[in-house]
Amino acid sequence: MMIIFGYLYFILYIGPHYMIGRLPYKLKTLILLYNFIQILANLWMVQEHISFGWFSKYGVLCSEPFPHSPNTLKMFNSLWWLFILKIFDLIETCIFVLRKKQNQVSTLHVYHHVSNIFFCWVYLKYILDERALLVSLLNCGIHVIMYVYYFVSALGPKYQQMISFLKPVITKIQMVQFIAIIIYGLQIFNPVCQVQEKFHSVVAVFFIGNILIFLYLFYDFYKKSYTTKGKKKNN
Repeated sequence: MMIIFGYLYFILYIGPHYMIGRLPYKLKTLILLYNFIQILANLWMVQEHISFGWFSKYGVLCSEPFPHSPNTLKMFNSLWWLFILKIFDLIETCIFVLRKKQNQVSTLHVYHHVSNIFFCWVYLKYILDERALLVSLLNCGIHVIMYVYYFVSALGPKYQQMISFLKPVITKIQMVQFIAIIIYGLQIFNPVCQVQEKFHSVVAVFFIGNILIFLYLFYDFYKKSYTTKGKKKNN
């Protein structure tokens, strides 16, 4: 909570006030380094999920839990590093503020980062069901694609133009991801899935609700940014 509070205080108050009357920082090297770290970290996380048994031991349909196996404990350890990566994600917004790109500090962007940290913390503290990790596997896979795009875009306008067609495609992929996560998450209400803790079901309801909010915000962003009608409204 202190990390989230400090993040919000900086991006919404301290940062913008500090930048008043100052020229925006360029930070190209930092941006390239940040995106490169994100690509490697998310690739590693995808590899870890697959090596621990996703698509072999665990499937996309509800499978049997193995909560005390050495493999499962290693998977939870990797997820702790993913939690650290989600905190590392907050640097992105700070870069927006220092570059005076306050318009990019949108409700979608801030809510996405804050809720990711919150739900990841709740999962690690109270849930620890390895079957839920399909969510992080999908998320990390899409983040690899996304940060490759950001890395190439940060190289300069020439490269941005070359791959500009990918921007709406990435948003579409993210929305498909959210739909897949909602469908997968609804399995918690299937008695076959052996979820005994009522608290887990309650958290799942809030988590699915959170994903529905993501889906709405991303769709709204897509409509305003990439459809003709949305562009006309913005103009």
